[in-house]
Amino acid sequence: MLFKAVTGRIPLLHSYEPKPGLLGLATSIRHSIKSFFTIRLRTMTLKTANEQQIDTALSGIVLQRSSHTGYLSHLKGVDFSMCDGQVGAVLVSPFSVMEYLRVVVSVMSPSKTRGPLPSALGIVKSRSITIESTRRQQALVVDDTHTLPLPATCEVLDKALNINAPEAFWEANPRRENSKESIKVANLPDARESQKYRDHHIPFFSYASEERFKDLFGALREDSKIDSIYITLMLLSTLLATVGLFADSSAVVIGAMLLAPLMSPIVSFSMGLLRADRSMLKSSLNKIFTGIVLALIASALLALVLPNVEMTAQMKARIHPTLLDLAVAIISGIAAAYSKSFKEIIQSLAGVSIAVALVPPLSTAGIGLGQGEWIIFAQASLLFFTNLIGITLAATFTFQALGYSNAVKSKKSILAILLIMLVISYPLYLSMREIVVRQEISRATGYDRFLVGNKYIIVKSATIRHDEGKDILNIRLYVREVMQREELNILKKKIESAFGRELHIDATVEYIL
Repeated sequence: MLFKAVTGRIPLLHSYEPKPGLLGLATSIRHSIKSFFTIRLRTMTLKTANEQQIDTALSGIVLQRSSHTGYLSHLKGVDFSMCDGQVGAVLVSPFSVMEYLRVVVSVMSPSKTRGPLPSALGIVKSRSITIESTRRQQALVVDDTHTLPLPATCEVLDKALNINAPEAFWEANPRRENSKESIKVANLPDARESQKYRDHHIPFFSYASEERFKDLFGALREDSKIDSIYITLMLLSTLLATVGLFADSSAVVIGAMLLAPLMSPIVSFSMGLLRADRSMLKSSLNKIFTGIVLALIASALLALVLPNVEMTAQMKARIHPTLLDLAVAIISGIAAAYSKSFKEIIQSLAGVSIAVALVPPLSTAGIGLGQGEWIIFAQASLLFFTNLIGITLAATFTFQALGYSNAVKSKKSILAILLIMLVISYPLYLSMREIVVRQEISRATGYDRFLVGNKYIIVKSATIRHDEGKDILNIRLYVREVMQREELNILKKKIESAFGRELHIDATVEYIL
């Protein structure tokens, strides 16, 4: 072996010389990117000259004598020398595609300051290294020219090669005997961890550690069970939110959000979907349903007792859900799952509860139910289920990304929830579109009330629909005097200039006496 020997699949890392320039690097990455998703960890055994044995799972090994060339020369701890009487091996064992990409970035970094050895790598230096593999087809490719079947041994032979080099070379590379082996394999998976990855394509994200897995599952199972504390907090937060809605107090409503315990069973439900855990699914769904029923009954009864006041701003804010509310729910679901996964940031869950309102929409729906206002009930319920669906889906895929399952086990349930999300997205889109239309009309006129031909016109409502390739604007106007054709044409031009396109306008004019 003059330069290197490679076994396994380690795209980009085994290149002897990096291609020059950014274009060369981009070309190497493009040719190797497909290989990232076919990396497997194989059970391999290494034996050193001092009879040290290393059993682990690796995607590949690079054997080399010198650390002055190639990408791996950038790594801290890779100080191989052709004059120390030892052969060096870099062991590669990524737990995920993302981890492998981090290794590639670190070894390709042009920085002269070497950081710590990446978590997916190990280093072995010895006078001889024997490599064995459970895979019969696996081989060792030497100097990119010939192939040896495994097991194979790489051993340093004294004075086997005469090198004709100038004196400056020997001064820079003095001969030094080093009989002490160096083994740095703390970053590699142990026998128990390697069982998760062995003979499978590595996942895009790493699997969660055994400790994190047990801790989180224990907490989520407790969160999925109904107890007296949950019922008490659910009733108190609903009553507090209902009073805050009637009082039009944002501070009281925020306090109710903090008190509300609904987020925890939703996160548990997400994990149940991911793992297809029927017990967790059943208990968390039962807890969510119980909370919804309690909130609706409590707020409806309180609405019957309290005076029937006009709709407040806090109520109005929860009866016009849009796609923005769905986006908030999805982001909050990611944050909730992430916060729940790590003990050190679990206190952030309170902030997530404020970001995505769960109890206030339920309280608003209960008010509509108690007062017989079915539109309020329907719109507020839409907002609540928007939050519920968004959080559930986002938390499910976040748990998968954090390594709590290599795949979504309950695929049919996820597809059903996705279908529901698509269904509720349509009215959210229409509501969002109506807001955009009103803003465009407001820009066209400057105000909801404007002057055309010395006559005041009030825009009461406006919606846009697409029919047969045309944008049709349905607009409802309040006027005090009869509108002439010329005045209507002026109004049409003002509206079209704001939209930047031609519109077909259907106007309903109502007279104020």
